[in-house]
Amino acid sequence: MSDLIEEKDVTAVNLAIELERAVIGYTLENDKSIYVTEDGWFPHWVQVYKGSGCVVFKTHSYFKKSTSQLHRMQLCNELNSQFCLITAYVEGNRLNIDYALNFRGGLLRETFIRVCRQFSSNIERGLDKVDAVNDYVLPPGETEPEDESHP
Repeated sequence: MSDLIEEKDVTAVNLAIELERAVIGYTLENDKSIYVTEDGWFPHWVQVYKGSGCVVFKTHSYFKKSTSQLHRMQLCNELNSQFCLITAYVEGNRLNIDYALNFRGGLLRETFIRVCRQFSSNIERGLDKVDAVNDYVLPPGETEPEDESHP
C-alpha cells in the first residue's frame, strides 16, 4: 500500500524525512530547500512551491566558454525532446534543468523518491548522449577559470 503525504504536509522538512528513510544523501537548507547530494547522482535542489502546488527539482551546470549560443540552444532542445522529467534552458553561461511535480491532493512518498532518482538519472543519461566527453558542458560543480587577460 502506498503512503500519501497530505497536501498540507508537503514541506521541505517532510520531504527531507522521506529522503532520510530512503537513505538518500541530502542537506536541508533553512527548512526551505533540499540539496540532494547522493553519491553517483547529479546533484540537485528540491523546493516546495505551496502556491502553485508543485515540488520543483532543479539543477544547473556551466557551459564551456567556447560553446556558442547556438550550440547551447541546440543542446537544450535535444535534451528537451528526448528525455522525460527534465526541461533544459540556457541562462547566460548556465545550463539550467528542472522539473515540476504537482502535489495537489497529496503526494505519494514512492512517487517523490522515484522522481528524485529519475530526475538525476535522466540528466546523466541526457548529458551522456548529447555531450559524452564534456566538450560543451562542464561536469557538475566545475567552472572554468576566469580569463586572466581581463581585469
